[in-house]
Amino acid sequence: LEHQANLAGDPAISRLVDQCADRIHHFFSDEESIVPSCLHGDLWSGNINSVVNGDGQISPTIFDPACYYGHHEAEWGMSWCASLGPQFWAGYRELIPEAPLFRARRPLYEAYHQMNHYNLFGGGYRGAAVSCLEQALQAIS
Repeated sequence: LEHQANLAGDPAISRLVDQCADRIHHFFSDEESIVPSCLHGDLWSGNINSVVNGDGQISPTIFDPACYYGHHEAEWGMSWCASLGPQFWAGYRELIPEAPLFRARRPLYEAYHQMNHYNLFGGGYRGAAVSCLEQALQAIS
């Protein structure tokens, strides 16, 4: 978050990121085990499609990854532009149940990508990034 805030050069974003960093321990619990996962890193609707296999079966396909190891929840940071339906998320939760502090952390993971988009494309992404950071802080207040 701090890297993206520095790139943005926006005092309001930097202040909110600093407030989140000062309270980072409130977003995690010793009771939650976080095991690094291999993440796609750029999971949005433009990187999701389907292909027809040799036997005529249709299979989902993801491509153009920006892979890294991290907390599996970080993948949710791009869910705002992934267009994945309720069935996808229900299946996801069958495999990985929602952690107690997930709802507090989710805006942090999204804020990273909103700030990245703001730094790359400008415009309305600034407001979305600020909103995510404010939501995260509100979740732990």
